[in-house]
Amino acid sequence: MQMQPMRFGTRLLASFWLVLIVAICIPGIYIYYSLRNDFIESSRKDAWEKLDFAEWLTKRQPAFTSEAALDQWCKTFAQQVGYRITVIEAGGRVIADSDVPFEGVVRMENHAYREEISSAFRTGHGSSIRYSDTLDRHLIYAARPFSMESQHLPMVLRIAVPFSEVENRLSEYARQFWLVNALIFALALGLSIYFTRRLESPVHQIIERIRKLGTGDYTHRYIADEGREFHQLSGNINEMADRISHQVETITRQKYELAVIIENMREGILLLDKDGRIKAVNHAVEDLAGCRGSCIGKKPVELFLNNEIQAACDAVVCGTPEFSFTLELEEDLFYEVYLTAIPEGGALVVFYNVSERRRLEKIRRDFVANVSHELKTPLTSIKGYVETLLSGPFNFTGEAKSFLQTIHKNANHMTAIVDDLLQLTRLQDKPFAKQIGTVDAAQCFNAASETIMPMAREKNISIRNQLESPIAVKADESALIRVFGNLLDNAIRYSPEGGAITVRSTEEAGKIIFAIEDEGPGIAKHHQSRIFERFYRVEKERSRFTGGTGLGLAICKNAVTGMGGDIWMQSPPLEKQNGSVFFFSLLPPADKGMPIQTIDDHFGTKGYTI
Repeated sequence: MQMQPMRFGTRLLASFWLVLIVAICIPGIYIYYSLRNDFIESSRKDAWEKLDFAEWLTKRQPAFTSEAALDQWCKTFAQQVGYRITVIEAGGRVIADSDVPFEGVVRMENHAYREEISSAFRTGHGSSIRYSDTLDRHLIYAARPFSMESQHLPMVLRIAVPFSEVENRLSEYARQFWLVNALIFALALGLSIYFTRRLESPVHQIIERIRKLGTGDYTHRYIADEGREFHQLSGNINEMADRISHQVETITRQKYELAVIIENMREGILLLDKDGRIKAVNHAVEDLAGCRGSCIGKKPVELFLNNEIQAACDAVVCGTPEFSFTLELEEDLFYEVYLTAIPEGGALVVFYNVSERRRLEKIRRDFVANVSHELKTPLTSIKGYVETLLSGPFNFTGEAKSFLQTIHKNANHMTAIVDDLLQLTRLQDKPFAKQIGTVDAAQCFNAASETIMPMAREKNISIRNQLESPIAVKADESALIRVFGNLLDNAIRYSPEGGAITVRSTEEAGKIIFAIEDEGPGIAKHHQSRIFERFYRVEKERSRFTGGTGLGLAICKNAVTGMGGDIWMQSPPLEKQNGSVFFFSLLPPADKGMPIQTIDDHFGTKGYTI
């Protein structure tokens, strides 16, 4: 059975009584033993004085004719003075004792080893306090050597004073001491109980106040005026209650406002506990899943019947900080899903409806593709007619021929833009999942560099290829060649004549990272965040001069992203003043023993043209 803890008042009383007992008993015991020692020393002194008197009186007596006469004199003298007198020979034999009949003296045990006797023979005096079996009481003994005319051997004269007087005085003192202490303790007990109850009362009231705070009652006020500390404590408790009440009201109001906001959000909000079960949803998720009022406690897969969202939720609940993916529930119904881990355990899932944005993007892509297709035919005709006019047997003035050459140049430029738009549309519309395989990135770069090499020779630009074949990556071969080709084309266009382009690769964090570095003027910081947007140009006049379409980097971004990688740039490179370096990453194959698909296998001929 478990013991109940002691109350505060009981502990306080017990502590006070313990201190009181220690405070009373220790001085009392000290005084008692001090008085006892004083009484004993006083009794010893008195015994020595009586011994001196007995010795002086003995020497004044005429010589004793026998031991019996000596014994009789001791008895007579002891009756007059009231204490015991004993005479002991040097060997320890008792020859006279005032309290023992003469017939019994001869039968008394040898006293040579008694403390006071041995000390008297040894040092000339001796004393002790001990219990006498002969008289059945405690005695104070004092002994000293002396001699008589009738005895030639040295003897010891010993007196014994009753110790009972000292004991009686000490007992009386102890009785009075404990009586007074009992009265003091009883008075202190009553006063301590009274003051403890007065002290305990505000404590109980404060405890009751705190208990009410714990139950949510912040209206009760209590002011203790018994002692400044309790008064200050009660004031602090009331102040704390006011603050808690204000904070609870604020939190309640904010909770209500947040609940209203969440419930009326168009985005779906779903909260998971640490076990991956739903513990809160808003109306948007209930409408999406069709589970109004019955979502709580279920797994996400039970609502959406989709393994992808369940796998994402399990990953975040198990420790992944955040996760995002696109969820397609029905045809033309798309949601961007963002998952964030909660530190206390669980996850927050947010559903953004991007169906309309997807629809508009598809319309835009279809429009671009249709317009590009419609423009391709007339542009082809314009190019054909212009080329025919320029190469045929026609006579034109110098100004007319210049006009035809301008038309031909712009037609070529528009054709390149249309081709790039068609290529970008195909990259956005067709996923790479079925086309991705294990390819050699070094061979893909060689194929791209062969096509771009005439352009490099025109500007006397050298390409430093630091890629060591084979470099196995998971990619679509034609798309990877297009990425290398576009990045090389871009680097050559903006590199000065006689410059150099460096291509290298490294493996970091389980990814293969490629870098193409040029020695051009570089790209300003405020342009770098938009460099991969379609038709975005850093210097529009210079871009027109170099002949770029403004779509090459956008094509690279879509191609790399579609192959599961990422692309970024840095300008200027580390520890350099100019130039730019473009990076992109691809995943290595899961099974590095798989055969690498070569360009000859895929296209039948070496030197794929971009």
